[in-house]
Amino acid sequence: MERIRAVIFDVGGVVVGSPFVGIAAYEREHGLPANYVNVALSRRGAAGAFQRYERGEIGYDEFAAQWAVELNDKEANSAAYRAYLERRGADAGAAAVPPEAHIDVEELFARMMDAARTPNACVVDLVRWLRGRGYRVAALTNNFKDRRPDAGLAALLGDLFDEVVESSAVGLRKPDPAFYLLACRRLGIRPSEAVFLDDIGANLRAAERLGMAAVRVRVGHEPAAVAEVRRLVAARGAPRL
Repeated sequence: MERIRAVIFDVGGVVVGSPFVGIAAYEREHGLPANYVNVALSRRGAAGAFQRYERGEIGYDEFAAQWAVELNDKEANSAAYRAYLERRGADAGAAAVPPEAHIDVEELFARMMDAARTPNACVVDLVRWLRGRGYRVAALTNNFKDRRPDAGLAALLGDLFDEVVESSAVGLRKPDPAFYLLACRRLGIRPSEAVFLDDIGANLRAAERLGMAAVRVRVGHEPAAVAEVRRLVAARGAPRL
């Protein structure tokens, strides 16, 4: 087993708060079933408005218009949500969406961005601890060309990481393997020499397929993920400055 030489961090939901917290709050307040928006978002695959926006292919106005159509396609989204529940052995009858429900994408997007502005202190401390011990560290983030972090958060990321690799800047997004490999090239490592942290299962599975050690970060359980990274570092050696 190779030594760990670098650690790669997702940003939203890992280094800072999770946009999914904003989505969940919007769903609760508007009577939508839990995780309905996430299912509607993902069912479009790589061609969806959100995914295209993260790759920098469209601007905000075009994104918002297309996303509004996609998220308010109640028939298709409800069918996808019922299938999602059935895969998990849950009651598919819970998929009913109130007929008057309309998703305001601008309000929803603002809630997502608000939730992702607060740093997770224990993760920030971990990044600094790693750098102090000679590890290379990178941020690998799905983000938006015209909705980048505010000046304070951008300065924090620039201070923390050796490399910040942005989907909107390079035209790739997780879970595309090419995006992870680009981060590895910039760090000067092989994937098998990296630990990768994310809050989304599909992103973690893609990293594992490349040979990375994957650590899931769950909302409210960030210290457990930090402890797992420290365990991996202890087990697989530590490059000292």
